[in-house]
Amino acid sequence: MTDNLINDKKTRDEIVKFISLLLKDVNERIILKYFNNLKSDDISTKTSDDDFVSIADKKSEELIYKKLIGFLNIKNFIGEEASYIDKKQYTNLLNEHLVWVVDPIDGTKNYINGKDNFCSMISLACSSIPIATFIYYPLKKKFVYGFKDFGACSMDIDTKKITKLSINSFNSREILGSGGTKGIPDPYRKSILDNLRNKTKRVFIGSAGIETIMLANNQTQFLFHGRVTPWDHSPLDVVIREAGGVVYMIKNKEKFNLNSKGPILAASNHEIWDHIKEITIPINHPYLSDAS
Repeated sequence: MTDNLINDKKTRDEIVKFISLLLKDVNERIILKYFNNLKSDDISTKTSDDDFVSIADKKSEELIYKKLIGFLNIKNFIGEEASYIDKKQYTNLLNEHLVWVVDPIDGTKNYINGKDNFCSMISLACSSIPIATFIYYPLKKKFVYGFKDFGACSMDIDTKKITKLSINSFNSREILGSGGTKGIPDPYRKSILDNLRNKTKRVFIGSAGIETIMLANNQTQFLFHGRVTPWDHSPLDVVIREAGGVVYMIKNKEKFNLNSKGPILAASNHEIWDHIKEITIPINHPYLSDAS
């Protein structure tokens, strides 16, 4: 059930104003100043050779924490970078009644390589269920947000013009989508990726937040990820559902929550969801047995 906190329109408007200004400020003060201006010793890796983190990720998360903690009397905070350092503390917060979930720079690999597809994301979860989310795409000054049961919108950060997001019914033999298979073990990963490449028109974006914006704006029709995180997929879940799309964990077609594990699939409608599910991991796929 949606927490009473977001039932009041005045409170929702207050949250949108506060977080849009916060993310705009963090990007102007830190993220955009380091963009195309990082030194080699400003960049390191975390869990693997292609899991990057930069000084901008760390500094922007610290600033978001200082400004966000205590807003609306919410003192629980899960940040992607802090969670990597202290995993135990992060897992202890997943089921808190209210918790902020933050990805300061989504698409860090793009960011450090000077590519445009990166964004900043903040979500609010209630007892592990995402109930509100906010994505700021700084290079386009686009702010996308959604509240559970109250819809999803896009706002121009300069003009403040707001557009309600609505995913169209889509019928075509050629389905365009994005995503990847990271998190799925070999040998299943290669076969699933081959199916995506050969049976759909797939584009690689490298940012869950930008992929979410594209799907919500009818630029793509599906998004497949081999694993989920609270900070990457809370925005996906709220925005796509509230814009009229479909989001489920692939294994048992369950709804996403902060504790979810395994592949996730979002689509414009149920027909496309079922179609991509059958292409990637059909019901008799051995991966489903091994993942049990």
